[in-house]
Amino acid sequence: MDTMGDGSQTLRAAPLGADSRADRRDSLSMFQEVVVQAMDDGYLEASAARGGGPPPRTWRRHVALLAALAVLATLLTVAAKQTQAREPVLAAEKQHLVDRIHSQTAHVDALHARAEDLQQEVSRIQSETLEQSTQGQSLQDRIAALELLTGATRATGPGLRIVVDDGPAQTQDGQANDAGRILDLDLQYLVNGLWLAGAEAIAINGQRLTTLTAIRGADRSITVGYRPLARPYTVEVIGDPRTLESRFVETPAGAWFEKLRSAHHVGFDVTTQESLVLPADSLTQLRYVRTETHS
Repeated sequence: MDTMGDGSQTLRAAPLGADSRADRRDSLSMFQEVVVQAMDDGYLEASAARGGGPPPRTWRRHVALLAALAVLATLLTVAAKQTQAREPVLAAEKQHLVDRIHSQTAHVDALHARAEDLQQEVSRIQSETLEQSTQGQSLQDRIAALELLTGATRATGPGLRIVVDDGPAQTQDGQANDAGRILDLDLQYLVNGLWLAGAEAIAINGQRLTTLTAIRGADRSITVGYRPLARPYTVEVIGDPRTLESRFVETPAGAWFEKLRSAHHVGFDVTTQESLVLPADSLTQLRYVRTETHS
């Protein structure tokens, strides 16, 4: 640093020493390396064609890529042939399972019908026995009321038939209407609202409901008493048709379904029935009998 006559100062760069030149050389070498590596393969090929550099080595990449594609094509071909060869076997296995399901379902339905017939026969013999005394007649009336509540016997009488179904698959603007699909929760709301409105007996798609009946969702299907249901869902209710519907509308379940119907266009059709016959619950059965002696 020198001082000028006017008092100002000027800075002079120090002379480059060996270390400084080495740093600059390294920096220049790094710069050249970055520039060379930044060149694409096309530029290198053109430069090599003009004799400006070594021949390109992209052919190795091409060969490796072609080899990988060949291996992949071979694997896909083998997998496709194996899948095609197993299609008849898989179709046969699927059909066998479907046939077994249909066969077992028919067998279970036959057993349920047989159990219901036997239960009716037991009820008839029980009634004939109890009607022989005044005390027995009083007990028979109590048993009949309890059987109606527990679903142990068929229920007959006037009531309502309610058909519930999913809304349209798409909204008016073309969007998926997932909120319009009836869920197990909706049927639970419906049943609880009907009990609250004064229902005496309820069945869904022919499945009698009791205090032990579960309404659950399994993937995209609904089960009642562990039996799958098919839409539409037909709910039959025995009760006073003059008050049952109006009371249901006033329950939270009535408001819930009114919202579903107006917002998501779900099906909810109610008709009055002069006479309904609801089957007995096939899971309700006599477990044991105990006799009592009175002194």
